[in-house]
Amino acid sequence: MARMTAPAWLGIGAQRSGTTWFTDLLSQHPQVGLGVNGKKEQHLLHKVGDGVEPASAYLDLFPADDVRRGEWTPQYLRHASAPATAARLLGPDAPVLVLLRDPVDRFVSAMRLAATRAKSPWPYPVPITVQTFSGFYADQLAMWAHHVGRSRLRVMVYETVRADPQSAVDAVWTELGLSPVRLQDVDRPSRSSSQASWTPPDGLLESLEVAYRPQVARLMDDWGLDLAAWSTRP
Repeated sequence: MARMTAPAWLGIGAQRSGTTWFTDLLSQHPQVGLGVNGKKEQHLLHKVGDGVEPASAYLDLFPADDVRRGEWTPQYLRHASAPATAARLLGPDAPVLVLLRDPVDRFVSAMRLAATRAKSPWPYPVPITVQTFSGFYADQLAMWAHHVGRSRLRVMVYETVRADPQSAVDAVWTELGLSPVRLQDVDRPSRSSSQASWTPPDGLLESLEVAYRPQVARLMDDWGLDLAAWSTRP
């Protein structure tokens, strides 16, 4: 009987929280890789959930070979169609990986990336509205925990992982049943780094700090995260 195809691991967020950098480190293991098309971000789970793509368009990217294949699409964390689809398509042992960055810092980074890619004047208010919600981590994690279970979620703090990436990657490799290897080039700049500058409007960052305080409190209380490195705290 042929083995079923499915990702061995799934990364879901958060955007602008070092996910490209961490995926590159994770893939340094010779038995860890991406889908057969080589993409870090597939942007397919929510499309399968919304009925735009068939499940096979996603699952066929992850053949049951000797490589622990996966993907990391940061949009999944905030997309309401993705969690239930992941629960349906993932194998029972596939960990769901999350990297969280100080939400105000993450917001500014996201807007700088939008400025880097912009071809016209700022398309307000959509970027600010979307990027504000992108920092509501506690609500998004609750949505994912409801569908895939808390035990499947490996929630990591970007600032902590940045200080000791080897330990964080070793933990994921071990969960995948692999012996750790020594990381190389851990400080190499991410290929997704933004280049443009962006100046927040007066009062915006203060508004974000107020909006995120209840979220950060829930992350500490509900998930036991050490967020001492974040400036945005209750």
